[in-house]
Amino acid sequence: MITSKQNETFKRLLKLKKAKYRNQYQEALIFGHDIVEEALKTNKVIQLISTFPHGKNLVLSKELMDALSDYEMKEPIGAIVSLKEEVLEYKGNILMCDTIQDPRNLGALIRSAHAFGFHKIMLNKSSVDPFHELSIRTSKGSIFHVQIEICSLKESIETLKQQQYTIVASSHLKQKKQLKPQHPIALILGNEGHGISDDLIALTDITLHISTSGVDSLNVSVAGSILMYTLSEQ
Repeated sequence: MITSKQNETFKRLLKLKKAKYRNQYQEALIFGHDIVEEALKTNKVIQLISTFPHGKNLVLSKELMDALSDYEMKEPIGAIVSLKEEVLEYKGNILMCDTIQDPRNLGALIRSAHAFGFHKIMLNKSSVDPFHELSIRTSKGSIFHVQIEICSLKESIETLKQQQYTIVASSHLKQKKQLKPQHPIALILGNEGHGISDDLIALTDITLHISTSGVDSLNVSVAGSILMYTLSEQ
């Protein structure tokens, strides 16, 4: 059992709480039985972590486990997971996130994307790290069932257009065109405060507006979930 904060293994684990080191090591920490189970299904687990001996688990004291996790766990179990992605050909619907800042919003969107068949998610570099603990936890492990790509959204849209994708954007404005989107679809969602950048809006084929009563706008994760469900049903 590791009990000291000066232990080199623990110090390396502690680094994984920062996006810089997650990117450097291509690894992340996850916590909670349900999320670990989802990671195991997709063979992403490098090593299990717990406060009790079990097989080849890395065993930490409760104090050290609490220092790694940002929330109280009923079952003190976690894992180190690999972030290395196998590049696979993908022709289905895509979710594109333009500078989403709240990890809980991103996590909720990832869960909805998994549920409604948007199994590839593209994020620009200005978006929050998808493997932030709050994002992983909010996704309920769905993050391990979708492809994640950090890229230039503008360049990606231009490529997707060549592949006959319909580019759809969420907007507070009325619909850009009264057209029924043709599959496959790339849906763009924007920043919580500023929406989608003008240069991306200019590249869209269709903008979709969700009419509301009594409120000015919806949370991006709620709006995105509604749009993904609606588009998946068409």
